[in-house]
Amino acid sequence: MAIYSLDNTVQHYAWGSTDALPAMLGKENPSGEPWAELWMGAHPRAPSIAVDPVGGARKPLDALIADDPDATIGPDAARRFGGKLPFLFKLLSAAKPLSIQAHPSKRKAEHGFALEESKGIPIDAAERNYKDPNHKPETVVAQTAFEGLCGFRPIVDIIDNARLIAPDDWERLIGRLAFDPCKLELSSFFYLFVSIGGDHKAKRLRYAKARSERIVADEPKGSGRSRLFSWILRLMDEYPGDIGALAPLALNLFELRPGEAINLPPGEPHAYLRGTAAEIMANSDNVLRGGLTSKHVDIPEFISTLGFDSVVVEPLEPIRGDDGFYAYPCGVPDYSLSRAEVDGALPVGARAASPEILLCVDGTISLEAASGAAIELPRGASAFVCADERAYVLRGSGAVYRAGVPA
Repeated sequence: MAIYSLDNTVQHYAWGSTDALPAMLGKENPSGEPWAELWMGAHPRAPSIAVDPVGGARKPLDALIADDPDATIGPDAARRFGGKLPFLFKLLSAAKPLSIQAHPSKRKAEHGFALEESKGIPIDAAERNYKDPNHKPETVVAQTAFEGLCGFRPIVDIIDNARLIAPDDWERLIGRLAFDPCKLELSSFFYLFVSIGGDHKAKRLRYAKARSERIVADEPKGSGRSRLFSWILRLMDEYPGDIGALAPLALNLFELRPGEAINLPPGEPHAYLRGTAAEIMANSDNVLRGGLTSKHVDIPEFISTLGFDSVVVEPLEPIRGDDGFYAYPCGVPDYSLSRAEVDGALPVGARAASPEILLCVDGTISLEAASGAAIELPRGASAFVCADERAYVLRGSGAVYRAGVPA
């Protein structure tokens, strides 16, 4: 039976904030470099280091789990997920918009990974689409106001937006979708939209910018249209010459308040625009990009992952459980996520034989295991609870996330 504090890797991507994660972790950032994501888990690209609170011994979390999967992640998870931790938990902070992207289904990931392996494409090659044979559903919970794009708008809204951005030739822009508003025509429209190039793309972007500036000037500030076309203008500034800047015409804009969440299933196009959030996902690094990036873009493969269902984005609220945690309804077998406000003592007993990562996001929490070990968790600190540690107590004052595996 054991618990471990975690020493985690920060990923410094260009879109990251320079201050939010350093402030959360209580660290300085004198160089002003972007701190984009804090990774907590056993992903081979950047596994957390498990630190024994008694002797101070350090070991990568993936190696610790490989030594004894039954004890660390539990017999059930070890059997279902090949002896590996099935989730990756992150804190992310976006100061700039991320790429338009989607993640594959399990079957598509297995096929794509096997195909690229057979072609001998190096796993770290820039043109590699599939880094592993796993799907990547995600759940994101806002820490601050958090904005993004997610899923296709209702087709009638896409048509209305086309009329606004191109009143004189909207039918040419939208193609046959206006006359046959179905998933097949939506897929055809979106493929032609994201793959447009040359002079036609440049002309379309110039006209769209002029129209967006006019609409923003005419609309009441804060209205839905003003927000939509303001984001188009900002994306044009951030990614000059990228047709993905017009994606808000077709994809839903969403905004989460702190504590609200959304689920992102495989095949759902999305892009995070700004804000800080906790994010949990299946243990995968498969990303298919469709725009708003300088990284590898494979339009046919990106399009092939999408489901083309119109969705309405509704923020998820957590549900209070019997153990004092509020659980987010993630709906996948790979992970679970919940949050608790601790004021005094919060006992967690009779746990299922399942691994957990605890992350303190406010105040200071003490993790006291039934086996006798204890770990102090100030804001930004995290710990790994082995599956065979069947009970613990959280003491102090603050807020903590719990990432785990559903039974």
